[in-house]
Amino acid sequence: MTSSFKLQAVALSAAMIGLFATPVYAASQYHLVKTINLPGAKGGHGDWVAYDPQTETIWLSQAPDHNVVVIDANKLDVKATIPDIAVGNGIDINHKYAFIADATPNKLVVINKRTYKKVADVDSGGKGPDGVNVDTRTGKVFVANDDTNSEAVFEGKAPFKRLTVFKLKPEDSKDGPDVALYVRSLDRLYQPVGSDIDVINPNTNKIVAVWNFGVKSTAKGGIYDTKTKHLIFGTGDKKMLVIDATTGKLVTTIPVAGPVDQTAVDIAKRRAFIGDKTGNIEVVDLDTNQVVDHIATEKNMHTLAVDTKQHRLFVYLNASNKVGVYAQNTP
Repeated sequence: MTSSFKLQAVALSAAMIGLFATPVYAASQYHLVKTINLPGAKGGHGDWVAYDPQTETIWLSQAPDHNVVVIDANKLDVKATIPDIAVGNGIDINHKYAFIADATPNKLVVINKRTYKKVADVDSGGKGPDGVNVDTRTGKVFVANDDTNSEAVFEGKAPFKRLTVFKLKPEDSKDGPDVALYVRSLDRLYQPVGSDIDVINPNTNKIVAVWNFGVKSTAKGGIYDTKTKHLIFGTGDKKMLVIDATTGKLVTTIPVAGPVDQTAVDIAKRRAFIGDKTGNIEVVDLDTNQVVDHIATEKNMHTLAVDTKQHRLFVYLNASNKVGVYAQNTP
């Protein structure tokens, strides 16, 4: 074999290795509509993205720049920047306020969602507040405190009085809670705690069940499909848990490429979108529980939300400090 032929063979082998080392997907049914540049000097960790249908805005925690950024979901540009949020984590929104978990000072920050003015910041009732959920039946606000493995409950109106704090199960969980899911039609709060999911009655603040589905790492925030009555939770095990909300039984698991953080859902379009840090968002068909598409974004992306009116996906590209807006291709 000549030297030139050997070099060609080596180059071909390297190319083939590279080809099989990088996932290759069919052409996606989604396209990039716009990339929105965010304020601030740097990218990095961003814990949660939320959509508010009343104001048609997207809210995201921009932790490296100590901000929460609000995006106009119609104009696709930055509408407001809320400063002095040390390390923003979970966000949930009611008819009047946005509630933000601020991890470092152990605060629940309350923002008027139309003026973007800070209304209050109250002690979170524990250390390392992570998830925030509004009980839309009673108006109460639930805050999961990561480092103390506890759930604090607040009134959803001024002065945002803390009503109670209770320990989550298992009490010795080394990982603590993640962002929970409140389902109004079921009147239950589903709170991931380490590898388990606590099922909480928000009227009594009692844990009525603890689900364990053999997750080896951690369970993550989830979504609820009103048609199938399935709860779908992410995990660090590179799989999604599909649970029958009526029985609490595991229906199936959906393998994904990486450890999941946030999952977004568009029930009308029968799709869920998985943020798992690989850079390729998995698109799940809610009727078949199968991954049916991938959207190429940016490595380490893990938080996203759906504008359920325009059916556009807002993806926090935290490494480059941008938001990618994606939409399904039209026939």
